[in-house]
Amino acid sequence: MKKFLFLLCIIILPAQAFEDCVIITDGKLSDISIEKNDIVDVYPLFTIMNEKNTLFVHPLKTGMTRLCVLKNGKDKVMFNIEVTEDKTNISDAKGFEIYAIDQPPESEVYNFELDLPPEVKQ
Repeated sequence: MKKFLFLLCIIILPAQAFEDCVIITDGKLSDISIEKNDIVDVYPLFTIMNEKNTLFVHPLKTGMTRLCVLKNGKDKVMFNIEVTEDKTNISDAKGFEIYAIDQPPESEVYNFELDLPPEVKQ
């Protein structure tokens, strides 16, 4: 339940920089290795049914790296990851779904001015 609430908080909070992603498949993922772990962090997410089929990709800085996972204990899958200031690009792989969690703010959405706070009379 705590992990579900944590994931819900991550989805709801606005992004300040970079873009987190979720990688989902129908098989068990293991042996996660990252070529340059100073560019991204990858965390396995365990579901209620303990399926171990979801990875959370959190960018740390801009750059390019590769992620390698073992699917169902026999299929090695490689992802190329490119992190920019406002987007994280993860290469597609057969049998995997990749979802972006954060969306960069649109300039039209935040195109407004706030009123000044009221003056306090003493």
